[in-house]
Amino acid sequence: MTRSAPSPAPADPSPSRTGADLVVACLQAEGIELVAGVPGTTVMDLLDSLARQDTIRFVATRHEQVAGFLADGVSRSGAGLGVCLASRGPGAANLAIAVQNAYDESVPVLVLIGQVPGGITERRSFEEMDVLATFRPMTKWSVEVHRVERIPELLQRAVREAVSGRPGPVVVSLPLDVLQAPAAPQLQPAPRRRSHPPAPAEAAVREAVELLAGAERPVILLGGGAVGGPERYLRLAERLSAPLLTTWMRQSVVPHDHPAYLGALGYGAHEVTERIVREADVLLALGCRFSEFTTKRWTLLSPTTRLVHVDIDATELGRVYLPEVGMVSDAGLVAESLAAAPAPPAGRADARRARLADLRAEFDRVTSLDAEELAADDPGGGVSSLSAVRVLQELADRDGILLLQDAPSFAPWTHRHLRLSRPRSLYASAGGAMAWGLPAGMGLALARPDQRVVTVSGDGSFWMVAQDFETCVREGIGVVNVVMNNFAYGNTRDRQRTAHGGRYLGVFYGNPDFAAFARSLGGYGERVETDADLAAAVDKALAQDRPAIIDVVQDRMYGLPPGLTPPAAR
Repeated sequence: MTRSAPSPAPADPSPSRTGADLVVACLQAEGIELVAGVPGTTVMDLLDSLARQDTIRFVATRHEQVAGFLADGVSRSGAGLGVCLASRGPGAANLAIAVQNAYDESVPVLVLIGQVPGGITERRSFEEMDVLATFRPMTKWSVEVHRVERIPELLQRAVREAVSGRPGPVVVSLPLDVLQAPAAPQLQPAPRRRSHPPAPAEAAVREAVELLAGAERPVILLGGGAVGGPERYLRLAERLSAPLLTTWMRQSVVPHDHPAYLGALGYGAHEVTERIVREADVLLALGCRFSEFTTKRWTLLSPTTRLVHVDIDATELGRVYLPEVGMVSDAGLVAESLAAAPAPPAGRADARRARLADLRAEFDRVTSLDAEELAADDPGGGVSSLSAVRVLQELADRDGILLLQDAPSFAPWTHRHLRLSRPRSLYASAGGAMAWGLPAGMGLALARPDQRVVTVSGDGSFWMVAQDFETCVREGIGVVNVVMNNFAYGNTRDRQRTAHGGRYLGVFYGNPDFAAFARSLGGYGERVETDADLAAAVDKALAQDRPAIIDVVQDRMYGLPPGLTPPAAR
């Protein structure tokens, strides 16, 4: 694809140092290597500052929502803090979906928003928006900088706020006059600082040890706050001889081939996984907020279950369930402390191990891709989801590949049947925002160039952000996008079928040939209409050094695994 080169701009021999330059210096001091965004009037000086340095890469996306989700993917990678920027008013509003999703999932993102100059605020000037009022309900902190000398203080505080404690998005509003103001040479970024995570109180650890030692059916539940290496959680499960579960869409926290792992809760969870929680006499919840899906709308835990709840955010303790032992602490530090405590008495430990082995055998049967229940799977035409999961399973077993699951109706297939031997090899959205997959995959690929990223999206989600496949081509982001194409908003279609007598409205639509769309933009594209062709198509895409789309055509009425129905809207 040929493009005409832009005319070179006249050289600026020695631009004076400005607030925008100070913002960039602060980002450099904090180790930021990537900023994504859409150009606009109130961020032009910031873009110019980025253009005059070579340590931070700027990626121009075709929509601000994509920039926000891309930053989300960078943060989830563990390689650094994701940063996005947008101009005032409409640009800022376009970021809201990504910011809200990051807030709901506790993902740190630094959001920089250009604002109208302070001299014309409150006059309803062009594209003026009250940025702080708009974003405050969906951020950990929102702040507007009114004086250039406060940029280091407030911007670097925003970075620390985003990544410390319970992570989350932070918005910094930067008025144009502050970005253009002269910045004195003595104004410099502060050194990068990070606080140590809080450790558990010794008395609380002793109480938890005593409670767990006396349990007959203890269970460990890991949430999104169970960060760090999986070894500490596996050692704890081995010490307690207890089942190890994860919350919804967090099944990649620990390797699934460990005998203590017994599945992820949430929509699509197997009955054996839910039963383990119902029968628990003591539940140890690490970094878990007891969300609606994880708890089956807050009905899964028995009133007689005794709870040990650990979270870095004190407001989570007792917000849904009152713990017998509550600890405000880093989940990994608690796991290490509990794993170092004496093991339960031999007789009790033997009984737990025997029960755990029986539960694991049952779990292996129901999650197998050859499970009897899957024999009833009938796609009615096109590619079956069972075949797709088998191909994804082969990818999950390969080193050097990271899978990313968007929020389509296909997700329960991976939730129920994908087995992950490599921790942190699957990233999934639990916030509910459609269109997260492609942009987050872009961020993940940029942050982890040593890995190949494969995203799995529904056609509805993918087409909401498909324009940024051009960004992938332009920026050389080699994401392979597997698009499960059933020409329908599958989740809503299934609800209309089960709860509204099959009265379908607004759920079916037409799609382009996604593979041809990919080729038209300079990427690689394959259209697959039979099970037999899917694995070869994915391998061909991975053999390319270009971004790719695999258009997986399915029947428009096909969706959920056999026997699974969507929860009723209530």
